[in-house]
Amino acid sequence: MLNRELRRVQERSKQSAQKQRQVAQRKKAAEKKKAEKKGAWKTVTQFLHDVRIELKKVIWPSKQEVINYTAVVLITVTIVTTFILVLDLVLSKLLHLIIA
Repeated sequence: MLNRELRRVQERSKQSAQKQRQVAQRKKAAEKKKAEKKGAWKTVTQFLHDVRIELKKVIWPSKQEVINYTAVVLITVTIVTTFILVLDLVLSKLLHLIIA
């Protein structure tokens, strides 16, 4: 009997501690949100600063790499376009033969 009551008391204290943590987390989140709303201009400048830092980390391709990649893209687009054109012509002729 005593053990059950002790367990219940412990469970209640754990639950109340969890509720207190949740309330504290909500308050912290609300304060953070409030602080973010205060400085719209500060937020924009911080964003631009972060963008500048990230752009410094980018490894830009060389001129030759850009030319090679562009050639690959153009050739791929030409091949796919030709394939779709031929497929369209064949299917339209086939449909014309079926209908006519």
